[in-house]
Formats: sequence, structure tokens, C-alpha cells
Amino acid sequence: MKRFFVIALALLLALPAISYAGSATSRWDVTIGGYVKVELGYSDQLRANQYIAPYRESKGRKVGGDEYGNWFMTGVQTRFNFLIKGPDVWGMKSMAFIEGDFYGAGGTYSASTPGGEITAYYNNQGGFRLRHAFIKLIDKNLEITFAGNTTQVWGTLTGTGQALLTLSPWLDPGLSIGSGRVPQFNIEYFAMNRELALLFGIFMNEQVVGTNYPTGRMDTFTMGGPFFHGRILYQTDKIGKIGNDKLAFTVNGFWGKEKRAWNAATTNAALTPTGTATKWNDKTIDSWGAHGSFFVPILPEKNNNKAGSIGFSAYGWISQNPGTVIGPYALLAGQSVAVTGAGTVAHALASYVRSDGSWAAPTLYGWGPQLYIYFTNNVMLDLVYSELKANLSQRYKNNFAAATNLEKVTQFAAILAYDPNPALKFTLSYDYNKADYSKIAPATYGIGRTGKANVYRFGAFYFF
Repeated sequence: MKRFFVIALALLLALPAISYAGSATSRWDVTIGGYVKVELGYSDQLRANQYIAPYRESKGRKVGGDEYGNWFMTGVQTRFNFLIKGPDVWGMKSMAFIEGDFYGAGGTYSASTPGGEITAYYNNQGGFRLRHAFIKLIDKNLEITFAGNTTQVWGTLTGTGQALLTLSPWLDPGLSIGSGRVPQFNIEYFAMNRELALLFGIFMNEQVVGTNYPTGRMDTFTMGGPFFHGRILYQTDKIGKIGNDKLAFTVNGFWGKEKRAWNAATTNAALTPTGTATKWNDKTIDSWGAHGSFFVPILPEKNNNKAGSIGFSAYGWISQNPGTVIGPYALLAGQSVAVTGAGTVAHALASYVRSDGSWAAPTLYGWGPQLYIYFTNNVMLDLVYSELKANLSQRYKNNFAAATNLEKVTQFAAILAYDPNPALKFTLSYDYNKADYSKIAPATYGIGRTGKANVYRFGAFYFF
């Protein structure tokens, strides 16, 4: 009898917790989605499943990364998401979306030893990484988005084909700029039965997910404050479609300010949170970009059968001092280079001081076409070409650019995809990447100014 009362008391105490725990799933409509991706590949340079640009080629001296290839096999691009549809508010539907993958984050750490400080590198691929986290309020002609992290507006892609799934586009700088993700608030108005969309919003020019920072991300772009972005998008299926791709045209852009600060008495000492000075000097520098793209279903699908369909898309853009939204090109860092009155230049895109004391930043541009063909309803070939270039002045190259800074990236990809059923996809891909570095390395290096890499991949996907 004593045992009975103990069990009964435990059940009574647990009832409120059990009832509360079950209330979320009973009140909101939650859908689980995502896919599992397994990838096997080979690079003829010493790279693995993701890389930013090829190593410089061997000349008089042999570059290890150019002399040897590497095999890789991974599942880190696997994604998992939740779509939550909740109650209406102010006459609008409400929803939220959360998605992550397993790229984890990398970075550096320092440890003090009797022989001095040691800097080491770590990589926790396989750790969960946030891709999307946003809330939407949706009306017939209006959407309001509050996003802690989601795809940037500048560089909006049209006619994505297979590139986003098969490759690692944020780490393939030639592919486009539109695959980066940033925090943002947006208001989007729809007209013409939602065929025309006008968006305006603010965003932080930072990739906030990745290496952990003790207090969150802090740099010259977050100091400059929120940026503004906008987009005009027209898309219609009146002339047909191919899967989810339909006739589309978009123009989008952004504008904001970078703020640099430095010790007035020490010209190359940049502002740090714990630094002290009799006086700090600062300067704001414009940051902007414009982008346009389109997709045309040249031969649309018929009766939901994509056999014989052909789609074509292209994009072009220009930007100055873009910050993180330029995508992986912002990471083509090379070495930090001291700049008079500006602290350090982190990469070949950074703002710098001219000889007359005024500030400037290199202009960048990129463009690329994409053509895909469906041989059957389940088999297609996707062909992608792209080019990205920094317009660096000779003075910039001579005084600020490091030998490891990139000036131009050219990329070509061919992807063959087969979908045996709605859940399974298999891909074979070839990716050629050529990099032109900003200047010839010192003669003592004995290596080339360019680098070339060929990457071959097999991918297996399971969607759920």
C-alpha cells in the first residue's frame, strides 16, 4: 500500500509538467523537414569538401598544395528544419522557421606555455550550425520578417538549378553573392496577384554565425550601424515553368556605412575594446552594392513533366566596400597589412587611406550565366559559369595588397542530377576554379601568380 501511494503521488506531481509539455505540439502546426547529404569527392589540389580558392601554382619552387591532390567524404551539409504555423495576429497569419546544418565552426585559440604563447587552429565540423531563424507575419499583400539569420536580399538568385544543393556556394566565390545569410528586418509588399514584390528593410552586414566571439561580433561594419537594402522582384508562370523556377526578373541593392577608428597618436593602431588613447580619430566610409538577375524558361515543362525543358538565367553586380555580404571573397584574406591611419587591412576589399588623406575602397564586379537541360523528367544537366573581379589600382597593389590577396576568380561547374523518386537525388559534378592573385609573389618564393583546381564530387541526398 505504501508503494501505491508513492507511485500515485509521483504521477500527480508529474501531471502538470506532462500537460504543459504536450501543449506546444497540440496548439501549433509543426512540420519537420530537411535532407541528408553524403558526399564523396576528389580535388587535384590539397583541399577537402570546401575551399575558397586554389593555391598558387608551382614554378621554380613546388607548392605542396598544388603538387598533391586529396580525397574527401562527409555528411556535414545535411540539413534539419522546423516550420511552425501559429495563430493569427492583427488579421495576419504567423509562422516561424528554423534550419541548421552540421558545418560547425572553426577558429583559433591561444594558450600560454613556458616557451611563450601558442596559437592553434580548431575545426568542429559535425557541430550544429544555425542557417535560418526568422518569424513572418503574412497577409494577402504584405509580409513582415524578423530574422536573426536568413538569406541576404542583395544577390537574390533566380533559377537556382542544382548549384546550391550540390556545391558549397558560400565557399565557392565565383558562383554568386546571394547565398550568404545575415540578420535582417524586412517589409515586403505584393501586387498583381503576388507576381510583383517590393521589399525594403535593414540588416547587419555580418555573418554572425560561425566562430564564437565572447560578446558577439564587433568590427568596423557593426560599428557603422544597420544597413539598408531593397529589392524589386517580378515572377510569373504565365509563359510556363520548370519545377519551381518561372520567368523572373529582380533588381536589388544595399547601402550603409563602415566606421573606422584609430589612435590619433599612433597612426596604425586600430581601436580595440580595451585600448586607451588621449584621443581617438574615426571616419565613416560608404558601403554599397547593386545586383540584377533573371530567369527564362526557354522550353517550359509540359503537364508537370520536365523532359525536354531548358532554363537559362544570368546575373551581374557591382559593389564598393561591401563587407561580409560579398560572401567568401571577403575571406580571401591574405595577410593583414598595416595602413597609415587605419589600423589593418583584413583583406583585398578593405577601405584604405589615399596619399592625400582621403578614404577609398576597391570596386568589385561579377557576372555569370547558367543553363540547365532536362533530358528526362528525372535527369538534368546544369552548366554554370561565373566571374568575380576586384578593380585594384596599381598603388593599392604596391602599398596595401599582400601576395596572397586575390584579384579575380573564374569558375565553371557542370552538374548531372538524377531523381529516382521525390525523396532521393544523386549528383555527379565537376568544378573548375581559377584564381588570379593581386600581385606576383616575391622572387624568393618562386611560385606563380595564378592557381587552378579541379574538383570532382558524387552526392547522395535523401529529402524528408
